[in-house]
Amino acid sequence: MYLGIYAVAMLVITPLISDDGVASVVPGLVFGLVVATAVLVLMIKFGWNPPILNSRAQNEALRAERAAARTSSSSSTAGAQDAPRERPAPTKRTSTGHSQHPRRTTKSRKR
Repeated sequence: MYLGIYAVAMLVITPLISDDGVASVVPGLVFGLVVATAVLVLMIKFGWNPPILNSRAQNEALRAERAAARTSSSSSTAGAQDAPRERPAPTKRTSTGHSQHPRRTTKSRKR
């Protein structure tokens, strides 16, 4: 399905953009479709299930599982957020030292 849409789109758009016509597009389009089909078959073989091949009930069940997992993980981390946060370790910019208290002269003194 995706590959068919791609093929039609390329056959319609490319002649509008280039002056060569459809004949120069066909070899590249065929090569692109073969490579895309090989990648798609390989991904399906390794377990990817394209959403377009699932039924609506399967998609809704997957969506409900993700929502349940999201709410359960967010409720377990809510308790950790209530605890006070520890102070970070001092760094060169946050440590107390001469850079934090610059010398004030009569010219740079606040008035």
